[in-house]
Amino acid sequence: MAALLSSSALGLSACQPDQPTSTTTRQQPSTTSVAENSTARATADTLHVADSLGHRAGILQLRASTEANFARLPAGPLPTRPSDQENQSNVPDAPLPADGRVQRQGELLVLRPTQGPTVTLTPVPSPDGPEGNDNAYYYWGSLPQAHQWVIDVATDEGPAVLLVDQRTGRRTSLLGAPSISPDGRYLLSVCEDVTSGGTPTNLSLYRCDSAAPQLVWSRDLSAWGPRAARWRDARHVVLQQAHADPDPNSDVAEAASRVRLTYAELELPTQHN
Repeated sequence: MAALLSSSALGLSACQPDQPTSTTTRQQPSTTSVAENSTARATADTLHVADSLGHRAGILQLRASTEANFARLPAGPLPTRPSDQENQSNVPDAPLPADGRVQRQGELLVLRPTQGPTVTLTPVPSPDGPEGNDNAYYYWGSLPQAHQWVIDVATDEGPAVLLVDQRTGRRTSLLGAPSISPDGRYLLSVCEDVTSGGTPTNLSLYRCDSAAPQLVWSRDLSAWGPRAARWRDARHVVLQQAHADPDPNSDVAEAASRVRLTYAELELPTQHN
């Protein structure tokens, strides 16, 4: 979902073409707000990339795309999951692998890596009692290129995603749905909630050529949210962008019905690929 930007932690500064990068010194990948272009016009845009010392390390190109371009790309190996946030505690498992390494034992989800110990995921009761949703785990599917099982996690705070390594059992928590590059080297996590703001609106990139996915950068977004991602090739991914209803008086249902969708292609730098 080789080093893309640097072996050091990298972040994205303001999404403002032709403006100097402005960051503070960071030792870990940052998750901070981005001042994106709020007009979402059909023109090229850029995401300026800075390393942990605040030096400009490169620019990620973000170019306008179309729904047709997005639709003709493969959706990836994961099945579509229900979008009803209020019913997350009752989401069924996707079909379990035929090899028996992932099993449902009542409320427990049991995964058996080839080398590491068995991983048993147990629901955690909600602190709100019957009024809340228990933290529960559901099998979503597999990313064979990255040797990862994908687990859908239901929590009181909203949905989340857990990756479990099929070799070692090592766990990696994601904010949103994963999309793996065709060569299996990178994974993009997309999480969008422009309607209610109850969960983060986030875009994160992970490198998958080591023992477990390693975070390269993570950005919280405000002017738009990445609803889905589909890779065109190892360097280009088309994003479905959701834009919130501009009417501040709309309730959640009205705002959801007025979400506007656009499409943009994100290009990863050649020199780091």
